Amino acid sequence: MGVARLKKAELYYHKSVHEQIAAVLQETGACQIISTTENENSSSPAEIQALISSIDEKLADVRYLNRTLTPHYVDPIPALDRMLGERPEATMTELEELAKNTDLKSICDTVRAVEHETGEVRLKLSEAKLNDSILSSLAFLDYPLSIFTEGTKTLTALAGTVKPENLPGLKAALGDFSKLAHDTELIIAPFNEKEKPAEVYAVVIYSRSAESEVREALSKNGFSAVEIPASFALSASEEKEKITASILTLEAKEKELAAKMAELANANMLTVQKLSDYYNSLAGRYNGTAKSDATECAMLTKFWVPADMAGDIKAKIEAISPEIDLTLTDPEPGEEPPSLLNNGNLVRPFNILTELYSSPTYRGIDPTPLLAPFFWIFFGMCLGDAGYALVVFGAILYVFKKYKKISSGVKEFIKLFLFCSISTFIYGVISGSFFGNFIDSFLPFLIPLKNSLMLVDPMTNPMQVLGISLLLGVIHLMFGLLVAAYDKIRNKDFINAIGNDISWFLFIVGLCLFGVGLGGMLPAHFTDIGKVMAVLGAVIIFFYAGKEKKGIINKIISGFLALYGSTSYLGDILSYSRLLALGFGSAVIGMVINLLGGLAADIPYVGWLVAVVVIVGGHLFSIAINILGSFVHPLRLQYVEFFGKFYSGGGEPFTPMTLSQEYINVKA
Repeated sequence: MGVARLKKAELYYHKSVHEQIAAVLQETGACQIISTTENENSSSPAEIQALISSIDEKLADVRYLNRTLTPHYVDPIPALDRMLGERPEATMTELEELAKNTDLKSICDTVRAVEHETGEVRLKLSEAKLNDSILSSLAFLDYPLSIFTEGTKTLTALAGTVKPENLPGLKAALGDFSKLAHDTELIIAPFNEKEKPAEVYAVVIYSRSAESEVREALSKNGFSAVEIPASFALSASEEKEKITASILTLEAKEKELAAKMAELANANMLTVQKLSDYYNSLAGRYNGTAKSDATECAMLTKFWVPADMAGDIKAKIEAISPEIDLTLTDPEPGEEPPSLLNNGNLVRPFNILTELYSSPTYRGIDPTPLLAPFFWIFFGMCLGDAGYALVVFGAILYVFKKYKKISSGVKEFIKLFLFCSISTFIYGVISGSFFGNFIDSFLPFLIPLKNSLMLVDPMTNPMQVLGISLLLGVIHLMFGLLVAAYDKIRNKDFINAIGNDISWFLFIVGLCLFGVGLGGMLPAHFTDIGKVMAVLGAVIIFFYAGKEKKGIINKIISGFLALYGSTSYLGDILSYSRLLALGFGSAVIGMVINLLGGLAADIPYVGWLVAVVVIVGGHLFSIAINILGSFVHPLRLQYVEFFGKFYSGGGEPFTPMTLSQEYINVKA
């Protein structure tokens, strides 16, 4: 239980077998390479660097194909099935043969050619649509468009847009009563003044001799010129016919190229995915062994390996060649190995909660077995509905029955919710919640059975559940203090164990016993016990806080300030009221859904169908949203309140060389 013991391996071998050595280290999935090339006199083997460069080139092609073909590929395996391990399988030997028989460069060239042609077609299509828009805007013009592109010996024209509020000024500058009246003709596109368009199209035909004056007048009145393509010579309607035909042709070509890309994707994507995992596996393998030290003929690879697997791995490595020397040693006192959590079947699903926060140090405490029972209870209280628990439990059993290849990490995460559904069911039974008040609303004959099993009733007696929540909070926090004290004691830090942790345990527990005793909830002698514990704890806290201070005044002030810190414990304990709030919220949401379903049932003819949809859909939504809250809030209680008392993490997680399995299940 806890952090697994590791062995430090030093492996000496001839360069000729480095491929076999690297394969064994990776395929076991239990060896974390230690870099030996960080020393000044160490160097990474040139042969491995050459292999890495070659694989990087292959990976560049694979990534390009993956990025380009994925949008056109319809995966025959549903996303959920793929996530749960239902994927193709292949051995490294099979993948090696596939790599030899696949011409990645040729596939890349073909895809690039189609991609390049598609880009050109899309560019032309974009230009054509832009020109089509311009032509639609010039439909009001009776002149041929050559007036813009070529003009005549004495005349030319400009097309553009102008804001409606600038039209009076533009007309005044170029109209009948202006000095440019004889040299210009202003044509404005018809528009609906009530609609207040942002811009209006206008055309100005003018004498070349007055070009500078015309352009100046246009500029002053906010005229924004639109460029007319040089190829336009016919009327706007005639050119639009040509553009429309061109657009249809280009769109057909674009669809043809998309179909061709989809064909390439369907033909090659599975191969690309397999090669992606293959080359990524090789890249991980050689990047790992590149950390080895080397001479002209020999190599030294160091790695961490779990102690319970060291013997098997040693046997596999030594079977490769008789000219191999592998020594296994324990970590040195000043050495800080990575940490690998090694817990039993009941605790292992909770490992992810610790890893989400921070891995423990190698010689530190693994908090997983300590937090597991509390998280299990807290989750059950937050979700708190026996019906919801049965739905979650049934869904998980269905997943495990249907999917046989779920990866260990995903399986353990799902098992976490399987375990928590049990605590949810237990709390749902003792609090009388089954899909909210479904039994009271629709199954009244089960009410006596439900009531006979109830121990708490959050709906009618929330203070009872609040008291239980706060009591659990005190137990949780005090347990954290005891763990902190134990950790200090095992490191022979007795003074801080008593002053930092045991003192606060005595003070807080003593106050609780004293208060509960005064309230008559415990026999009278508990009041005296609590009083003694609280006073003893307060005295230790007071004197411990001032032990580093100089001067009696400073010591006294430090002591009082330390005792004032008890308010932070009050805040921590009150945080556990969220257990009541979330469980209460889940029950209320269930009641509202049942109420809406009951009202819907009164609708003539189709009421029963609407009621079923409302109740089933509402409760499924409630399960989803409440599971999220029931996971996050108990997790916060672990990370902030519980871990804050004794755990800081800071360890390096154990990250062995493994086979890449992003797309397929790769086997050794």
